[in-house]
Amino acid sequence: MTDLELPHRSGLARLQSIATPNLVVLACVIAVAVAISVLQIRDHPQFSRVDEPQHFDYALKSPSAGVRIGEQYGLEATKTYACRGIDLPGLAPGSPRLPDCGDPQPDPTRTHSIGYNSAYLHTPVYYTATGLAGEAILRLPGVDSSLVAYRLAGVVWLAAGLAMVWYALGLARVGLWGRAAVVGLLGVSPMVVHGSAFVNPDAAGLLGGGLVLVALMKWEGGRWPWWTVPVASLLAVALRLTNSAAVGVVVVYLALRVWQKREMVRERLLVAATSAGAALATVLVWRIWQQARKLDDEQDLPLYGSERFDHFRWESLDNQLRAVVTPFREQWIPEALPRGTLVPLAGIADIGLLVLLGAGVAFVAAKSAQRALVGGVFAAMVGMGLLTMLTNYWTLSRDSLAPGRYGLAILPFAAVAVAPLLRRRLLARALIGMLAVATAGAMFHGIAFHGPNAAIAASPDNETTMGIWCSTTSSTYSWRWNEVRDDATYHVSIDGWSWEEQEGTTFTLEGQQPDSEAKLMVQAGDDQVWDSGPSGSKTCRTAPDTPLVVTCTTTSSSHLWVWNLVPGATKYRIRSDTAHPWFEQTRLTRVFEGAEPNEEAVLYVQAGNADGWNVEGTAEKACRTRP
Repeated sequence: MTDLELPHRSGLARLQSIATPNLVVLACVIAVAVAISVLQIRDHPQFSRVDEPQHFDYALKSPSAGVRIGEQYGLEATKTYACRGIDLPGLAPGSPRLPDCGDPQPDPTRTHSIGYNSAYLHTPVYYTATGLAGEAILRLPGVDSSLVAYRLAGVVWLAAGLAMVWYALGLARVGLWGRAAVVGLLGVSPMVVHGSAFVNPDAAGLLGGGLVLVALMKWEGGRWPWWTVPVASLLAVALRLTNSAAVGVVVVYLALRVWQKREMVRERLLVAATSAGAALATVLVWRIWQQARKLDDEQDLPLYGSERFDHFRWESLDNQLRAVVTPFREQWIPEALPRGTLVPLAGIADIGLLVLLGAGVAFVAAKSAQRALVGGVFAAMVGMGLLTMLTNYWTLSRDSLAPGRYGLAILPFAAVAVAPLLRRRLLARALIGMLAVATAGAMFHGIAFHGPNAAIAASPDNETTMGIWCSTTSSTYSWRWNEVRDDATYHVSIDGWSWEEQEGTTFTLEGQQPDSEAKLMVQAGDDQVWDSGPSGSKTCRTAPDTPLVVTCTTTSSSHLWVWNLVPGATKYRIRSDTAHPWFEQTRLTRVFEGAEPNEEAVLYVQAGNADGWNVEGTAEKACRTRP
């Protein structure tokens, strides 16, 4: 019997394996991890800098067929983004770079990603499950927002993932305290906590990898049929595409087992091929589906513009080769936690994982399944980064290293790969347990010391505050404000002139001069006293109307548009046809590549300022590529 094969046990023995002590210890370990995640949710109201606004918007829109390429944030996500801000410099609530908190019609382009949701890369499986669970959690006492509810759904993903790793270690015959040490360390490591305390499909990494691992072990132990491994692979990759790292471990492991002993050659090659095929088919089908329903080409999305290169950068390949992808590397730790302590502890965990894997090779038989599993883990750690980097370049001409969190699905395999050390070496269990306790202690201390780290910007208070917002064209002002009371009346004046009674919460002035300012003053009242409520004012400027002149030059495969500088304009926006969303930029040029010879394209351009756009002066230019 190999290290990964399961002993045949009676029904009574299987019942004893899940006896009360195991469940109690598992519950305690999960409770500590869940407590840290919940406290971090409480103390970190800002959006995480790791793409959380995109993932939150996706979850809000699920169940669905998924966010489309070129789709912008929805209204609820944009409003939440404006009031909470993001954990990045210059993007706190109230920043000029964000929409105004409480604005009933916030501008999604005033975000760090210019309003375009990059989460379309993922299937809707994680988002639909999180959205449905979040809607149920939202009904619980004390949960007052969708963001908090969806984050708490991540805690459920965490608990399920830790339980799956616990079960896999039990299959590998690791004792109670060895399992407690490993699962405890996973549950409190900053990157795992990050994936669970924020809306992010990384939350499904441990569960996805654990599903594939358990299916592999059950099949090798003769308990499950061979097809359960590719089915588990398909489910894991559907949860998050980067969970394909777990499938990579399976493929390399089975290949090494064939090379080691030449046993079960046909079955192992079949499982390896079908598992890889299931993962690849999931990725390709989703990509084809997204391309068929896209709103715009990925190459044209402004969020990728600064990362695009016209040639492959070999120096990045060298950097990626020297970077083993583990979730303990390159930690992102929010202010609510003690960075100064957790970064060194994470570094110890990163080095310790590599040392344990190396020691695992030294302490097991030369042709054992355990050695093959270590080889699969190492191959996935190195290959995941390379594959991610090459895929980014081939599909989007991007140059980016793979972050450590992409390797979350590898961790269950790494835990089982060092199982012999956990069974036979008290020192290994003790060191892992000490590191887990130190990490958990540092987190709890940091949470207790820092407390709530940032305030959530409140929406205008209906009884005391009036928020006013403005948008313009080159000849029109449009103001809007929040409703103070259901029975309130409003009086408005422009630039201090006479007050007029106004119905509703909007006011529009037409026929105005371009590039000119006007100040709206609003007072709320009732039928008896019209100035008895809150008041406010807002100054805004109409867009400039200098004519835009657009010229175009082409090759057989590209269009280059150039337009003139408009005095008073601070930005421009473009789109390729009326069915596509606008792209905002400050440059005076735009290049579209990948066109067919003799293909016509149209570009629309508008100039604008901080308050609006010269809609009336939209420039239109059509040109055709060379034959």
